[in-house]
Amino acid sequence: MPPAKSSLVFIRKEDRPNARLRLFCFTYAGASAQSFLTWNDHVPDFIEITGVELPGHGRRLFDGKPFNTYEPTAQYIADTLEPILDRPYALFGHCLGAVLAYEATRILKQRGAPEPVHLFTSGTRGPHYGIPIADVDNMDDEKFIEHFNNVYGASMDLLKDPQMRPLILPIVRADAHMTQIYHYQPGERVGYDVTAVAGERDPDVNLEQMRGWQQHTTGTVTTRLYPGDHFFFLQRARQMLGDFSRQLAAYTTKAHSEAVSL
Repeated sequence: MPPAKSSLVFIRKEDRPNARLRLFCFTYAGASAQSFLTWNDHVPDFIEITGVELPGHGRRLFDGKPFNTYEPTAQYIADTLEPILDRPYALFGHCLGAVLAYEATRILKQRGAPEPVHLFTSGTRGPHYGIPIADVDNMDDEKFIEHFNNVYGASMDLLKDPQMRPLILPIVRADAHMTQIYHYQPGERVGYDVTAVAGERDPDVNLEQMRGWQQHTTGTVTTRLYPGDHFFFLQRARQMLGDFSRQLAAYTTKAHSEAVSL
């Protein structure tokens, strides 16, 4: 099972050792998995939600350097999850986090490890569309910070603090670079269901692009829009997780029925 809630890698407010399904969550570029700390408050007891903190982020600020390319990041995620896949699990990711979660499942599939029962993508196009982002690699620091404030409404207050800026800016820069250079490599389709969600006012994602996930899975693809912009999922977490819980209940019922039949 995942280490207890005090782990630097696995972020959650409470442990649910009797949960029948785990939902592992991956956040957007430059952010921390602390965003998911209270999400267990919004789901039934049969689900345990855990945020996965990558090196250099959040409480792991000094625990290794942040990755700046997606291949080793996906490899790291696969290596982290594989030893603890002892029960049905699902994945959630927002923007870059969704693509990294998907790429990690491709690696797990190649290894013969269990696939998730479901992938929930947020603010993300089908991977063959890439991840929309400006040419941030060629922006100086001031323009880089201004860009994220203006385009995404992302608060960069920490980067205005002269003491915090040298610590935080390299993390955001590394994630932004990873986002900019991501390029989907064609391969075998995965076998799980996908639900793609987004904010109604997200300027970079539309329903057609969300339905593009069907090209990458033999499972079913469901799309859903919520009020809000690119970061809708932070304000709509309770509603969104309620919808996810109803979807995930079907997998735990199926798993229980199969176990009883044995």
